[in-house]
Amino acid sequence: MDTNQRPPFTTDLSVEEFRAHYWYKQELAALCRQHGLPASGTKAELEERLVQLLTGTAKPAASRTRATQLRRKATNQPITLATRLIPGGFKFNQEAREFFQNYYGVKKFSFTKEMAAALRDAEARGDYAMTVADLIAVYESSRIRGKDRVMPETAEEKTYQWNAFVRDFHADPRTKAWNNKMEIAAFLWRKVRDRKGAKRYDTALLDEFREQIAEMERADKAWG
Repeated sequence: MDTNQRPPFTTDLSVEEFRAHYWYKQELAALCRQHGLPASGTKAELEERLVQLLTGTAKPAASRTRATQLRRKATNQPITLATRLIPGGFKFNQEAREFFQNYYGVKKFSFTKEMAAALRDAEARGDYAMTVADLIAVYESSRIRGKDRVMPETAEEKTYQWNAFVRDFHADPRTKAWNNKMEIAAFLWRKVRDRKGAKRYDTALLDEFREQIAEMERADKAWG
């Protein structure tokens, strides 16, 4: 087995091995739900819960019944990034749609199945801390993973390593002449993401994967 490749997450995984690899926030949340842990909060908080699971010090999530009752009884307040989904009685309604339209500056916004699943899972786990900002992170993470491209940058997304990687990739003078820059950036990111070491862009990657990049450029020109 290639020691650079990310291993599957199991309770037998060492903390050192877990921290050595990159995990998307959505993946961390799914792992927390899978193991009965609260699945909201920052990426660092999710990682810490899983570390606690690996070291035997994790605390389980609350029951669904209480969470369901709490969300149904909640008195709706104006939606903000800090609105907690369950105590705030969050619903996928027109008010929420208008909030996301204003947040992204678009005329139309469609809720996704990942967003709905995240809310259901938060309710199932009694996760009272999950906020609208966390829901936005779920939406953006699924879009980035599904299309290997950068969504419009928001304050939340600026913290992601992927964004920093793309920013540094674009700043490299060696990449300026390419038309298919995002395709190449996504390819290089996957290589860096799935192996041990820093999750940062380095111009040496262009030399390491020279042949694959050249093939991608030829294919781009052929289609163009």
